[in-house]
Amino acid sequence: MSQETQLTNHLEDRSIARDLNFKLSGELVGLARNLSKVVFTPTSEMCVDSRLIHSGFVFSAAAHAALTALNKKNSLIIGADIKFLAPIELGHEVVFQAEALQDDTKKCEVKVEGFLLDIKIFYGIFFVAVFDKKIFKLKLDR
Repeated sequence: MSQETQLTNHLEDRSIARDLNFKLSGELVGLARNLSKVVFTPTSEMCVDSRLIHSGFVFSAAAHAALTALNKKNSLIIGADIKFLAPIELGHEVVFQAEALQDDTKKCEVKVEGFLLDIKIFYGIFFVAVFDKKIFKLKLDR
């Protein structure tokens, strides 16, 4: 993430993920142009085995960071190239930092890194499509 840019807590400036359950997908704690920071605190309901957190919840928090870094209405993740670099246990807190690598096209790439303390535990590139209209705006003829 760019060191020069300061993230703010002006979270009302986000254009996407307004209805997201932060308990499941992490809490957005910082936002700037093309950057976001999400803090993910797993709960016992997310455990898959003993204290191990299911990777789907980790992915969801990373995806949340990706969408908010791009921060464009009508955006949808259409693919991802990710690596889980270490497991997460109950009691761990993961900080995801996301940076949109471009924001002026209909298909954008967003880099996301997840850290447990100073250890990188997640790395991914998310591919996000930006649509002109609402994605699921359907007209049904009856």
